[in-house]
Amino acid sequence: MKRRIFLNGSGSFALAAAVSAPWSGGVHASAPVVLGQSAALTGPQAGFGSALRDGIQAALQAANRAGGVGGRQVTLLSLDDQGDKARTEANVAALVANRHVVGMTGFTTRPCSEAAALMAASHGIALVGAFSGTPLLYGPKAATTFTTRASYERELEAIVQHYRFLGAERFGFAHLEDARSTNVPLLESILGRLGGKLTVTAGVDRKGPAMNAAAIKTLEANKPEVLIILANNAPLTGLLRDYAPRTLVLPKMVISFVDREKLLADLGKDAAGVGFSVVVPEYTREKYSVVRSFVPLAREMKVAVTPVSLEGYITGLAVLEGLRESRAESRTGFIEGMSRVSALDLGYTAIRFSRSERTGSRFVDLSLASRTAGLV
Repeated sequence: MKRRIFLNGSGSFALAAAVSAPWSGGVHASAPVVLGQSAALTGPQAGFGSALRDGIQAALQAANRAGGVGGRQVTLLSLDDQGDKARTEANVAALVANRHVVGMTGFTTRPCSEAAALMAASHGIALVGAFSGTPLLYGPKAATTFTTRASYERELEAIVQHYRFLGAERFGFAHLEDARSTNVPLLESILGRLGGKLTVTAGVDRKGPAMNAAAIKTLEANKPEVLIILANNAPLTGLLRDYAPRTLVLPKMVISFVDREKLLADLGKDAAGVGFSVVVPEYTREKYSVVRSFVPLAREMKVAVTPVSLEGYITGLAVLEGLRESRAESRTGFIEGMSRVSALDLGYTAIRFSRSERTGSRFVDLSLASRTAGLV
């Protein structure tokens, strides 16, 4: 019988009848099942890593209360990489060398997630969920990576489709400079398919506002009708605050790679008119079962409820289902288990993988910050 996770309105788990799992027996029957994470837990991008970790932990703790997987607790070993690629590679090497680590999850940023995905494939270990929609994670080079969020390509398509429908033709793009070679051609390709023209690009610095003044000057000189932004909080808060007062009518759409709640708080009144794409449902929409499950659990654990922590929770649920579907207590067994996840119903979408499909979700929604009504 297939095992499924169902999330009910009270936020508790109702599991289908238990069947024998590989984690329930053998000489390691009392040992926890260990997952490894490398993420930015300190430094400029710590908001991402901490929120993702906390969301995953919420899912694991809820499962552990209900008996774990096969009667064994599931734990997360989190290492700090400060958003640095070299530190990530060192952390992944350490996790791979740890024979207790059955799989990895919860990585952050494009450089770190890409490095981890390539190493995971070469070492034959699963990487489930990363806080990045960069194309490499969805392609053949990341052969053991299972994504739980829509790709940047899907987000960009949703934004372009929306504004093309409204008649926009001239698009601008503010992007992380170190990702220019990946993300600018991606947007150009989408505009080539859907119509419209990329009239100006402006690079910003992942670590802070050093390049903001030059970016603003470039944008003001070219006057796009819509500005799409793929950047993190470090440069973005200042960019939006400094650019907004002089271009109030310019729609600005921010891709999901951002701590949205912190950005809104930092911007205050300057947030009005800034739009966002999200890859999980709004945490205020209780019609979705995963929201009803996560919000009370997060409050109990004193975890901030944000799109990032909700994304972590969803990733944790996917990991748990992969463990339940595993038929061998090994890294290879977990990879096979993830490929059998086909019925993880979250209300807003169902996470599904197979041996040939490692993209679990294509869900994208758009929202807009208003002056008086919050996000609409």
